[in-house]
Amino acid sequence: MDKRRQQARENFRKMRFGMFVHWGIYSLLGRGEWVMYHEKIPLSEYKPLMERFNPQLFNAEEWVGLVQKAGMRYITITAKHHDGFCMYDSELTDYKITNTPFKRDMLKELADACRKAKIALLFYYSPLDWQHPAYKTDWVAYTRYWHGQVLELVRKYRPYGIWLDGCWDKPENLDETWKLTELYHRLRAVDPTLLIANNHHQKPLPDEDIQTYEQDLPGENKVGFNPIPPDDNALIESCMTINNSWGYNANDTQHKAPAQLIRILAECAGRDANLLLNVGPKPDGTIQMEHQERLIEMGGWLRKNGKAIYATRGRVFNSCEWGAATRDDKHIYLHLWNSPTEHLLQLHMPMRIKSACWLATKAPLRYDQVEEKLTLHLPPTLPDPRNSVVALEV
Repeated sequence: MDKRRQQARENFRKMRFGMFVHWGIYSLLGRGEWVMYHEKIPLSEYKPLMERFNPQLFNAEEWVGLVQKAGMRYITITAKHHDGFCMYDSELTDYKITNTPFKRDMLKELADACRKAKIALLFYYSPLDWQHPAYKTDWVAYTRYWHGQVLELVRKYRPYGIWLDGCWDKPENLDETWKLTELYHRLRAVDPTLLIANNHHQKPLPDEDIQTYEQDLPGENKVGFNPIPPDDNALIESCMTINNSWGYNANDTQHKAPAQLIRILAECAGRDANLLLNVGPKPDGTIQMEHQERLIEMGGWLRKNGKAIYATRGRVFNSCEWGAATRDDKHIYLHLWNSPTEHLLQLHMPMRIKSACWLATKAPLRYDQVEEKLTLHLPPTLPDPRNSVVALEV
C-alpha cells in the first residue's frame, strides 16, 4: 500500500467523529431522501423540484463552524443520492444544483470552507440512479456515466475520500457488475491518498479502505443491513442518524438525547470505529436547531474528554456492561454510565496501574490492585451521568 494512503488511513482513524449530511431537492418535500421511491412519485413530478430549490440561507462557513463546535473532524456529504440529482456542477448532466434558482456550486463552497478550517471532506455518491434512462437500458453507457462522475468529483474538488452507496441494488458479482476495482485504480491514479468506502453490505474489496455500518454498532446486525463482521484490514465506521431520518423529515421528532449520542460515540470508539453522525439540512440550507443543540453539547463533552476518543484504539475488554473502554499508549480510558453494584468496578488488569483520575477534572479516584485484579471505588453518583471517563495511567 502506498505510504501516503497509509498515512491518510491512520489520520482518518484518529479523527473518530464526523458529520454525515444528506441534502438534496427531496428536502423540499420534508419526508426524507427516499420520498420519490416510497411514494412512487413519477419523474415528471419529481424532477421539477429543482426549479424550486433555492437554499438562500446556506452558508458553508457556518456549517463548518458547527462541525468544529461539535468536535467533529470530517464531513461526508451527498454529492448525488439515489434520485440522481447532483449537488455540484457536474459537466456530465444538466440535472444539477447550478441549474436551479440557487445557481451556486454548493460543494465547491463547502470544499473551500473545509480546506480553510482543516476539516476533511468526503463525498457520498450513489451508483444507483432512479432517473437515468441508461440505468435500466444500457449498462455499459451507465457505467461510463457514473464512473465519469466519481472521477470528476475527485479531479474537481480533491476530497479526502469517496463514500459509495447503492451497489447493493445489484449485489451479484459485485466487483464485475459495477467495475469497482477498475474505478478504484483510476481514482488512485488521480489521487493516491484517496480513501474509499462502499456501503454494499459485503466483505470489503482489497482496494476499499472503510467498512461502514448503517444505523448500528460494528459487529452487530440489529437492523439487518450489516451481515458482515468487521474486517481486520479495514477502517471501521458507523453511520447513524440523530432522529430516525437521513434526509430532512419535518415530521420526525424522535431526536436522540445528547447523553445517548455521547454514549454511542464512546461505544464506537470502544469498538475501534469512527462515528459518522447525520444531519439532514432543511430546504433553506440551515440545519435544524434540535440537531445543532445536540451536536454543540457533544462538543462540550469532547472538550473535556476528547483524549478518550480522538486517536485512541478500542477492543480493550471483551465486554463492558458498565459502558465502554478506549486506550492510547499511556492510558486506558473507562467510559462509565452504568454504575456497577455497590459502586465497585472490578477489572482484569495484567498491567500495573500508576494512577487513576476523572479525565474531565483530574480529580483522583481511589483504587486497589492485587496482582491482575483492579478495583475502582466509585462515588454513589457518577460526576457526569452522560458519560464519566476514568483515565488509568499504565
